[in-house]
Amino acid sequence: MKATLFAAAALGSLLLTACAEQPQPPRPVSVKPPSEIDGIWYLDQNWTQDARQWYYNTTQGSQIMRYDWFMALQDPQTKAPFVKSVPRYGYTAGSASKWNPDLLPVGFVKDTDPDKTEWIGMTCASCHTGDVRVNGKTLRVDGAVTTGDLYGFISGLSAAVHATVTDNAAFEAFAARVLGPTAIDTQKITLFNQLKAFDASFATFVAQSTPDTPWGPMRTDAFGMIFNRVSVIDLNLPKNNRAPNAPVSYPYLWDAPHQPWVQWNGLLANANSFEALGRNAGEVLGVFGKITLTPPKDAAHYYYNSTVRGQNLVAMENQLRKLRSPVWPDSIAGNVDIVKAAAGQDLYKQNCESCHAVLPRDMTYTTAPITMVPLFNWAKPNDPKAVIAAFGTICAKGIDAAVEAKMVTINYAADPKMAVDALCRQSATGAIAGVAMPPKLLGGTPLKDPDLAATLLSNAVIGAVFGDIAKNPDLIGDLLLGDDAPAPWASASSANWSGSGKAKSTKTIDTSPLVSAAAAGKTTDQHRKIAKILTETAKTVSSVKESTANKAPLSKVDAAAKAESDLADTIKRLLAYKARPLDGVWATAPYMHNGSVPNLYEMLLPVADRSATFKMGTIAIDPVKVGVDSKAPESTFVFDTAKPGNRNTGHEFGASLTDSQRWQLLEYLKTL
Repeated sequence: MKATLFAAAALGSLLLTACAEQPQPPRPVSVKPPSEIDGIWYLDQNWTQDARQWYYNTTQGSQIMRYDWFMALQDPQTKAPFVKSVPRYGYTAGSASKWNPDLLPVGFVKDTDPDKTEWIGMTCASCHTGDVRVNGKTLRVDGAVTTGDLYGFISGLSAAVHATVTDNAAFEAFAARVLGPTAIDTQKITLFNQLKAFDASFATFVAQSTPDTPWGPMRTDAFGMIFNRVSVIDLNLPKNNRAPNAPVSYPYLWDAPHQPWVQWNGLLANANSFEALGRNAGEVLGVFGKITLTPPKDAAHYYYNSTVRGQNLVAMENQLRKLRSPVWPDSIAGNVDIVKAAAGQDLYKQNCESCHAVLPRDMTYTTAPITMVPLFNWAKPNDPKAVIAAFGTICAKGIDAAVEAKMVTINYAADPKMAVDALCRQSATGAIAGVAMPPKLLGGTPLKDPDLAATLLSNAVIGAVFGDIAKNPDLIGDLLLGDDAPAPWASASSANWSGSGKAKSTKTIDTSPLVSAAAAGKTTDQHRKIAKILTETAKTVSSVKESTANKAPLSKVDAAAKAESDLADTIKRLLAYKARPLDGVWATAPYMHNGSVPNLYEMLLPVADRSATFKMGTIAIDPVKVGVDSKAPESTFVFDTAKPGNRNTGHEFGASLTDSQRWQLLEYLKTL
């Protein structure tokens, strides 16, 4: 259990000695005023328009369906091209640019296979780019929360495909757009059979992705969707499917590349570019990336083939490292009350700063500190056996059983479903049971059957990264260049850019110790090349060896006790949610990890005084309470906090404030 939980807890632990910390760009003291382009107001977030459009329109390897099919598909409700209906599901409409000749929505992109087959896919911009409307003006906030409804989109796409294969007139029109007006019947029959097969498989995917309680806009069960994708579709094991019932808000991305741990529960380490690549590769697999999960056939091909575009992911991460939080736009949203904000600053220091660090705009920062806030009070927190037993009870019997048994003395403060699902879910590992990724020679642990779903995902992600490096060794140079890498949009000629392929690190890397170790294991040249990526310098390996060389080996009893203690510490750390810096928080409603609180004012109220239900779905914000404008006509989805996974409890740190103090603190939050 220890090995599997550790593997799930940090993909980066398998890439422990990867890459030195990258230099950080300075945070500007001041910002430029908002600028208007084609009716959209853009805030100064340290991105140029070219950088922004490149980020919106560059593929990561997601492949939903054939590109020509998608562009030819008609929406049965509107009778318009389906691509024009995507914003109807809350996604941001795209704008004309050299990067987006087909006017795809933001974050919907063309992906091209080596055999030139073209696919429509999604990229992280689709879920992490948000429009905000205030006082009649629409602001584009890069890295913010989309109003997109992912389930609405995939179910709508499935309905459009099904309508096409069940209506002859609809199919004839579709075929004419795909094949041309002179296509012969045999071509149409072939196309029909292909589309019908896709209709069946995609309908199954949608059915398997249907939550018991609708997510609605602005959130999704990210882990549930990724686990289902890898364990059900990629492994072809329907019995692994679980309803994705732990939705979370899309995290905002500024400062995220600088945080030591990512995901709401801090599941993944984020210390270097290798760990970031692993995390982003997992995201691709969750949004229609493809991976072939079969045992490696030999040491020369010890990886999984996938559609993950590693060089693009590295370039995107470098770009995100430059992204800065949006400053409250006084000229559009109204001036901040400085007198109240000054009083609120003191209240923030007293009530908030211990968890939510402040990142001053006039200082360069090298990390964005976070605090992991525990979800449980353990009855015996210093007793590893008791913590492990309580965790086992939570996974096997549920949280209430652990509380009743006094293993967890007080019930959760915030809704724990996401964190518990991420750590407890088990999956059959099918064809890759027993496969270690990386190989055992490099410290990997073979998959059990069943194993933790998070461990299975970690195995798949590492194999996909290895496969991308095996096919494109220049990815190693891109990883090591980091912020020194050239801006991709400066030399790329199309949105399907696949990395420079020529970037070379200026650093001297001595990997001979690893090569020797690999050679001792009788691995091949290809395998040794892959092994090199696990460290930036031999010094790191040497320092680890030196730190342990003079220590006496632990006895079996002591080693078992240490393993038990480490496991208990990992459980306590991961059954928690992350408190991060709140710069730009005004643009990130709704609040809490699951989007269960509509505005910042209610975040400062006792739980009993928060909205039990509220409407959402609009890009309009309430500039007074700072959050979702539930009265806007487009706010049609009713968020019910009584539904599973929607609990709005916890975070009552403003409950003891007076109402005047709440408004002062709220005014200060606008300035962060």
